[in-house]
Amino acid sequence: MALTYVEIEQQKNTRILLFFAVVLLFYFLTALVLANVIKLFIATYLNIKATKPFLSGTATLKVFAFALVAASVHIHISLVNAINFIRKNLKAQIIDPNDRYHKRFQTIVDEVNVATGNKYKINAMVIPSVALNAFAISSLDHTAIVGVTEGLLSKLNRQQLQAVVAHEVAHVASGDSLQTTIGCSLFGIYAAMLNGVKNALSGGHSRYYGRGSVGLYLFLILIYVALSVMQSFYGIIRFAISRERELRADAIAVRLTRDPLSLSEALFAISQSRRGLGSIEPVLESLFIMNPLSEDIDEEEGFWANLYSTHPPIKKRIRLLAAMAHIEVKGIQETVLAQQKLKDKTREMPSETKKPQWFFYNQKQKWQGPFTIAQIMALGWLKPDTWISPINNQDKDQIIQARNEPLLQPIFDHKIKPLKNSGFNCPKCNQGLVDEEYEGTRLYRCLFCEGILVERHKVSRILLRKEKGFSERIKKMAALTQKNGLEKKRRKARIAADSIYLCPKCRGHSRMLRSFYSPAYLLEVDECSFCGIVWFDADELEILQYLIENKQVAKI
Repeated sequence: MALTYVEIEQQKNTRILLFFAVVLLFYFLTALVLANVIKLFIATYLNIKATKPFLSGTATLKVFAFALVAASVHIHISLVNAINFIRKNLKAQIIDPNDRYHKRFQTIVDEVNVATGNKYKINAMVIPSVALNAFAISSLDHTAIVGVTEGLLSKLNRQQLQAVVAHEVAHVASGDSLQTTIGCSLFGIYAAMLNGVKNALSGGHSRYYGRGSVGLYLFLILIYVALSVMQSFYGIIRFAISRERELRADAIAVRLTRDPLSLSEALFAISQSRRGLGSIEPVLESLFIMNPLSEDIDEEEGFWANLYSTHPPIKKRIRLLAAMAHIEVKGIQETVLAQQKLKDKTREMPSETKKPQWFFYNQKQKWQGPFTIAQIMALGWLKPDTWISPINNQDKDQIIQARNEPLLQPIFDHKIKPLKNSGFNCPKCNQGLVDEEYEGTRLYRCLFCEGILVERHKVSRILLRKEKGFSERIKKMAALTQKNGLEKKRRKARIAADSIYLCPKCRGHSRMLRSFYSPAYLLEVDECSFCGIVWFDADELEILQYLIENKQVAKI
């Protein structure tokens, strides 16, 4: 394996030339066959006897020149747009700088990149999927992307995530990801064309009538065969290199982190979870740390498995890493399961016994309230000399200045950070929403009605993460919510209607739509169809989390 950048550059040039040769051969053979078919069609099918049925040597050279130009243009476009093409196909997004999980991921990518000498500019990206997987892609200008799914961010601890990132950065540093990126970009277009032709053949041929329909149908079959052959060319190249490159990346990741145990734990956790990303093209599967298509042959060994599988058996990878860590494979499995149980036990549980302190306070010679401390801070009216009256004390008639209340003193000592106003008003009580962290991401909460405003794409992050526990009250409310939703469904009540709320983000220019969160989880929420922001009334977000985590699916 190449370890110096001189060797990597040499390998890069060799691989590009190999791809160019394959593409050139494809264009030449395809153009040659099509030209001869057209010639033969003209000579026989149209009964023009003066036309020779096959191309001459000069015409063949012209076809080769055409193929050379076409292949050169294709290679150039693919090399320039490789990263963007794959990123769009995977729906990878830039990280959210206000999300704690995303920031941790970015920090880890930067740390691992430093260990490789910062030869590449590596950007961190996230795929909004519940699956567990990771990928790396590179370009010729030493720019790269290391990406993970939201599911992976929420499932793995820091050490395990660092090991996965080190594996992907190893692909970048060794030049493997560049080869895979170019290959996916070059041959990905054929996969899309192949699907289009397949659809035309399966559903469209019955619509063709007349004498020319047979010729058109045969032409589509010819194109389908040519594209299938091209896919086979790339398959041979991909299968010949994929298995060993994953084992090499595992070894380099251990070198970078000195932690084979964490990588083995991460691979086991991924293998035990869903790792598929939906309907991605098979040509992209070799980008990932573990095959998202989950083929049985991946777990086999031998000549045919080595030839046709993109990834080595996960058991073999874990076994090799376990040997490096001097630990039994069974011990790795037990550790991962124990970590998950510990994570569930240490979740932050809400307190139902501790009651908040409430205060009345005098504003412009008028008593207002009662308010909690957080609500007083959100209103922004409190001053040290403001007259207040605590209502949870034994002395119900006590009136003091705010500076003399121990619970409020940290506000004036600047030991409590001022609440950050989101700029949005609560659609229910028209008070300002505060920006706060919840399950590692940012959302907007009303401190008066306890409602929550959050972007739709952040809801999936929250539902994946399990930092918060659930009180008995939430559990009972969740069961009642599903029951009420089922009754509405059975009565065939309208589940999508105009909400009573105006969208806070659209500044009242659009009315939100009230409907069930999904057909399986019958919690009614308010969502703006224009900006995609969702409003949860008090406790509704926690109810939805509980329903999904406990798989309480509504069944009619």
